[in-house]
Amino acid sequence: MLAENILKNLEKTYQQKYGVAVFDVEVKNLKGGIKISGEVLTESQRDGILNVFKKKRIKIKKVNLKILSDASERNEIGWAIVKIKIADLKSRFISNKILNNKILKRIRCSQAFQGEVLRVLFKKDDQLLVQQNDLTLGWVNRKEIILKRESLYKDLYGEWIQQFHTLGYGIKDEITTVGMMNIDKDKTIKEAEKYFDVPYLLGGKSKKGIDCSGLTQVVYKNAFNIILPKHSWDQKEAGKKINLKNVETGDLIFLIKKSNEHKHVGIVEKNKSVHLIHASLERKKVVRQKLDEVFEKYDFREARRIIEIETKKFDRIKSKS
Repeated sequence: MLAENILKNLEKTYQQKYGVAVFDVEVKNLKGGIKISGEVLTESQRDGILNVFKKKRIKIKKVNLKILSDASERNEIGWAIVKIKIADLKSRFISNKILNNKILKRIRCSQAFQGEVLRVLFKKDDQLLVQQNDLTLGWVNRKEIILKRESLYKDLYGEWIQQFHTLGYGIKDEITTVGMMNIDKDKTIKEAEKYFDVPYLLGGKSKKGIDCSGLTQVVYKNAFNIILPKHSWDQKEAGKKINLKNVETGDLIFLIKKSNEHKHVGIVEKNKSVHLIHASLERKKVVRQKLDEVFEKYDFREARRIIEIETKKFDRIKSKS
């Protein structure tokens, strides 16, 4: 009974966080402990389950929990292709019956573009929980995508995995190193400049609207065919950490806003002085700004180098909701 109550409380917690509980877990009593099996959405959910049982001093003898967002396992219920120009992905389940622009502005977490292949993890009413090839999870309007038959699994899976491998981190936990000789880092700035004055849009990834991590993602994709994760603190796991005094053009700087602890990221441009190109929420658009001015409102957290002169190196990015 204690174990069942623990699972019910966890299910409520995840339902509040994700808008629906993708949580099918059961426990069985074994000699000297319990067996936990089923399906959860993310690795953090699995870890949360195990930690709660450990804190309650309930001995776990066996664990068999599948993680739906883990791209290394074929545990999706289907595949889909985006049929409209831009489809918004939402961080929470909200039916179209009550969804409006005001709500969308708060919960947009990413965008998918026409022809993009999505893994379908869960269905609820008029929404689908999907995963993009950068591992972003989100809810998409059922009417904005085309569901594909199981018979097309191999073709779609192959295309998705091919895109996935351009991330620089593999399906397994190994580190992937790709030679990158004679990189023109100024190409990063040339690409970023194409987005100057594009309006700030939370979760945006296009010239109609973009946010800070959307900007860094599209710049690296367009300039070097490197796909970074969508969210800033996931991007913070890519490349290698460097000292702020050693930053060069093209490096990423991660910040926390002093007033509300909002997470932020921008692209370094270093000439006689150091500037940051970023999608500024204060200025409501993409701008070039002196780094000293940025530090007036933001606290520095970390600088990362995504591209080395001779090689680039990524650690595997774990999916985060």
